[in-house]
Amino acid sequence: MDVEQERLRDYLTGSRPDHSLFAPEFLAEVTGEELAELRRELRPLLGRVWTIEPDDAAGADEASPGRYRVRCPRAVVEARVAVDGRGLITELLLEPVPAERPRSVGERLRDLRGPAIALGFLLVLLAMAVDSVLAGSRAGTLAALAGVPALAVVCWFGVPWSWASQYARLPVVAAALVLAAVGLARLPGLPTGRGGYLRLAFAGSAWLAAAAILRGLREAPGERAPLLIANPLPGSRVLIGQGGGGGVNHHAGHPVQRYALDLLCLNRFGARARGPAPRRLAAYQAYGATVAAPCAGTVLAVLDGQADQPVQASPFEPAPQVRQHAYGNHLLLRVEAGGEVVLALAHLRAGSLRVAVGERVEVGQPLAEVGNSGNTTEPHLHLHAAARVGGELVPVPVRLVGRPGRTPWRGRRLDR
Repeated sequence: MDVEQERLRDYLTGSRPDHSLFAPEFLAEVTGEELAELRRELRPLLGRVWTIEPDDAAGADEASPGRYRVRCPRAVVEARVAVDGRGLITELLLEPVPAERPRSVGERLRDLRGPAIALGFLLVLLAMAVDSVLAGSRAGTLAALAGVPALAVVCWFGVPWSWASQYARLPVVAAALVLAAVGLARLPGLPTGRGGYLRLAFAGSAWLAAAAILRGLREAPGERAPLLIANPLPGSRVLIGQGGGGGVNHHAGHPVQRYALDLLCLNRFGARARGPAPRRLAAYQAYGATVAAPCAGTVLAVLDGQADQPVQASPFEPAPQVRQHAYGNHLLLRVEAGGEVVLALAHLRAGSLRVAVGERVEVGQPLAEVGNSGNTTEPHLHLHAAARVGGELVPVPVRLVGRPGRTPWRGRRLDR
């Protein structure tokens, strides 16, 4: 085993990271705390290190740092490491690659827990609607009917329909409302009856959830007028995966990204991917989609070269990510019509960026492709706008050109 492999194994194994393995100039750029944090993130993903082998697929290039594959029970990691004449590490890069072994039945079932929970909401909605038809008394029917509209709101806005088909929500909710209408029509001929308290309690819970979602759809007022943009993914069926207020947009808690949007692409069946929880990047409709300039501006910054992160197919698993810039490959545009407004486009595909710093771009000009780099769980395009006011960055709402009064909340289409 050569010195590079020995140093790599020394870093990945042992009870704690050994800072004496690294050259002083390396530690001047990457702190010991960052090295320890990286290893803490990798250890659950890797488990015990099996072998460290030269990566023949990288090709022989004596001028480049050594490339290796670290094989572990839970993952395979591509490693790039360089050492100096003293045997100290001067460069280190670790990137997980898709597992080469077949996933077990248990792992596949865990990936499907998210879709199963979403399906449960649909089944409960239909069950309550059917219950309103089958109940044998007015009290029972009214109690069942009370929860149907609230559950319809929860299912319409709260269920991630794009895991199966965005087009399915209309017939499902419509069927529930039709059944509820039939139950309502039966009321005059039913006896008064008693009970229905459990149904009423469930209906009350459904209304609380519906009220929280409806309140969360509304964006907080902005300090500046909205930035009008064109569709940044022309030619695609674009679904807003995150957008709107805090109840339906996980970005809302970040001050500068309060109005950020995460954009997915749908296939012709209305699904974001081939399968409910695929692991392959290419299975996602957004991966590789062309990103076009949503407004005219000047390129302020460009970052490229970040590898795609592995897909986090289920929200119930830890994200197997490597440390990268939060935006991954990205670019920043100074918007000409917005004064000091800067628009960020993030999670782009490595090697796809077609513009350079200082370049002026026009609306619709191809800029890059959608990837899965940075702080992301699956391929999508992230965008947000901010303006500098009094030395501080403040978030700027975004609206689609032609529909300035329409809030871009989760579940809406951006391309129409």
